[in-house]
Amino acid sequence: MNTTHKPLLTEAVLFFSERGIAKQMLYPEFEALLDGMVATPEFAEETIEAVFVQINSRLYVRAAVFFTLDFDLDGHINPLWNMPLRNMAEKAGRGPDMGGGPIRLACLGFCVDTRYRPNLWKPGLRDGKSDLLRIKEAVTRNTLGILGDDRETLAVIQTENLQMAAEDAWYGGGNVVSPTARVGSAQPEQSFQPQPAESAPTPVSSQQSDERQQISDLRQQLEELRQLREVELAAERQRHQDHLAILQGELLDIKNELALQQKINLALKRDMAKLQNRSSSEAE
Repeated sequence: MNTTHKPLLTEAVLFFSERGIAKQMLYPEFEALLDGMVATPEFAEETIEAVFVQINSRLYVRAAVFFTLDFDLDGHINPLWNMPLRNMAEKAGRGPDMGGGPIRLACLGFCVDTRYRPNLWKPGLRDGKSDLLRIKEAVTRNTLGILGDDRETLAVIQTENLQMAAEDAWYGGGNVVSPTARVGSAQPEQSFQPQPAESAPTPVSSQQSDERQQISDLRQQLEELRQLREVELAAERQRHQDHLAILQGELLDIKNELALQQKINLALKRDMAKLQNRSSSEAE
């Protein structure tokens, strides 16, 4: 029977410092922090920038909510803090591509619900590297120990693709028997034919490798910043359109009030003219 596998998302919270990501924890640990069961003395008396992320089984970020936290003297979170992170992630708009397709993004300047704007922040550059790239690298390193999809693990290790070592190889020999070979089948001996030596590839220096990696990281940062800028521009356009619609509505209301006032003034003028005519008639 075929069963539909629904992709599971792992939720985590990453805390930022001036130099990058300072702390990571799974969402249940963060809930214990919110309940005051544990404290973080390293964040005492500070306002910390954090991000709530949803990660799929292939270690790709699918949603990110960038928020701030206030800690007291003992390293506990302000008990008045209350943000529906999961709900905000579900309703977030389309953000940049972080490797697994466009994510859902909620941050300062890009959030549907304006009530939470004071507790949001916008990712950017930190110590020469973009915050989005730092998040991606941290998730890829998987220090949180997120378990991947079992189906992917089974796809990597297929028993029919394994080779069986000959019995003498179990004790230090080097023969390997192909899985298609039959047990007990005799193989004719072949004369040793020397093979031409392959030319060794030119070794790449570690400096060149580091430079290539730096170039790749910079290109990725530029692409992420470009995508984030496009998201911000789209949000700004939408805000201008909404503001323009409000102004047009207010202008229409003013026009209607002006037309009504003109009608009232005209009626008053008519009444005044009638009174003046009546007064002059009575005087005669």
